[in-house]
Amino acid sequence: MDKATVFVCDDEWLIREWFQEHLAAENYAVKCFGDGESLLEAIGEGVPDLVLLDLRLPGISGLEVLERVRTIDPAILVIMMTAYGEVEVAVNAVRSGAYHFVEKPVNLSNVVLLIDQALEMRGLRGKSDRSQAQHQWQFSGVKLVGRSKVIRDIAGVISRLGEMGSPANVCIQGESGTGKDVVARAIHAQGPRRTKPFLDVNCTALPESLIESELFGHEAGAFTGAGKQTMGLFEAAHEGTVFLDEIGDMPLTAQAKLLQFLETHVFRRVGGVRSVKVDVQIIAATNRDLKEAVEAGDFREDLYYRLNVVPIYLPPLRERREDIAPLASHFCEILAAEMRRPCRPMSAKAIEAIERFAWPGNARQLRNVVERILLFHDEDVIDESFLPPEVRGGFLDGDRDFSLPPSGMVLEEMEKDLILQALEQANGNKTGAARLLGLTRDTLRYRLVKHGIE
Repeated sequence: MDKATVFVCDDEWLIREWFQEHLAAENYAVKCFGDGESLLEAIGEGVPDLVLLDLRLPGISGLEVLERVRTIDPAILVIMMTAYGEVEVAVNAVRSGAYHFVEKPVNLSNVVLLIDQALEMRGLRGKSDRSQAQHQWQFSGVKLVGRSKVIRDIAGVISRLGEMGSPANVCIQGESGTGKDVVARAIHAQGPRRTKPFLDVNCTALPESLIESELFGHEAGAFTGAGKQTMGLFEAAHEGTVFLDEIGDMPLTAQAKLLQFLETHVFRRVGGVRSVKVDVQIIAATNRDLKEAVEAGDFREDLYYRLNVVPIYLPPLRERREDIAPLASHFCEILAAEMRRPCRPMSAKAIEAIERFAWPGNARQLRNVVERILLFHDEDVIDESFLPPEVRGGFLDGDRDFSLPPSGMVLEEMEKDLILQALEQANGNKTGAARLLGLTRDTLRYRLVKHGIE
């Protein structure tokens, strides 16, 4: 693949050197110019894919250069670079045809993300497949989005599973809203069963009395209201995949019957005497720590090991902040298409705000925020002010929820007190306490030992 060509125009040679080094390392073909005249002359000899253009230039201004670039070739993407206090001018530049703007000092990851978004929206992925490689993995119509190492590793596991001839049981663990269902669908879409059924059931949503019937089906007259023979989920998904969501909430009686089925793939419908054999792949998911559930006696240890042949852990967004901006862009793209509205870029400050926020509701909460913005705002750029107050920084009207007392404080004591409060609020559940504190469970364990908390 040819590299995408990026022209950089800035009168400060240090900035030009910085972009030359870092964008080349990101696999772009980069050329730098110190003034608008040189840039326009170079464009006359060879059209770039994208231009990073400073607003303040010697000679002709950045806005005039933008206008002339648009005249030469309207397809050239232009991202404006602005100094503090020039945002209003930059927004006007976007209205005049620039793709987006960034404020100095420039955040490299934000610039790279914007370039990828711009190239993808203009259909230039043929020249640069970086967006696909770094931000999205396509599994037969199911997209896994992110830039973090953990997402890259999960994509690798999905690809490996797709190469296997026989299915393996998969157990996906992670907080609510992290996208466990997306991973499950990607596993199915990538595998040899992709043309067969993918059926899912939420184990929390079904009363205990109906779970067995839902999974295995029932015969006519098996119980009150069972007027006819009904096929269960496993039978209906023959040769396909069954996704057992929130498996950690399945009652112990149903766990025993599920274990028996996993060992033989043979079952009897409720009220039936004939054995039925099916071939299905099982993917389970839960927001609970199954090891803790086993220790507490809420989940069968033998079932845990039977399901956990291929374990996948999907961390919360606060532990993979580099995935937040690509996910927001992805949600904007798909929601804008559904609403028949344009997909608009986020300002640098908006990206910084969403990457700073902890997102307790994870990707589901992020999607809801993007949807709300698209519903109620028509501006060309998604500004930080469009975000909910808690996302903008967790402060309301400039008042912080906590202030350092004038007399100071002992940080170690405050940390211990906060951990104790979190444990109390979570009824002693370490996973819940870790979630309240924005920590991983292992990090919380370390701090419990550190503070001598039993």
